[in-house]
Amino acid sequence: MAGAIIENMSTKKLVIVGVTLLLFQALSFMVGGLIAPGPTTAINYLATKCVDTTKNKQESKWFMPWGPNHCQKISTFEEAVAKRIEANNIVFAVHIPMQGKEMSPWFQFMLVILQFDILFKMHNQIGKKQSSFRLSET
Repeated sequence: MAGAIIENMSTKKLVIVGVTLLLFQALSFMVGGLIAPGPTTAINYLATKCVDTTKNKQESKWFMPWGPNHCQKISTFEEAVAKRIEANNIVFAVHIPMQGKEMSPWFQFMLVILQFDILFKMHNQIGKKQSSFRLSET
């Protein structure tokens, strides 16, 4: 008896096998679409402005935006100007993942896009005495 098994099956058995395969395929798509996590998701984080008071020391420090050892925070740049905090002492800190969430072991890569809203003055001219960058004459 040479030939495929399909040739020896009755129409009723062939329909049962076909419907079973179709149901299994539909179930597989449902599991993939409803249970599995999305392949890529975007989460917006807003950085916390922490103040680095130990900038000139040689020790490394983590700036945690929340938790028991959280950093000293400022809410606006105007507050930093009022407290005489220089721009070199402001650190933008983001804790990933968010509080109360955890990262999956299936995590493969992270793509980060930083978008800065920078405050500047239009009429902030630098005088000759204030300039620290000089070209050497040769």
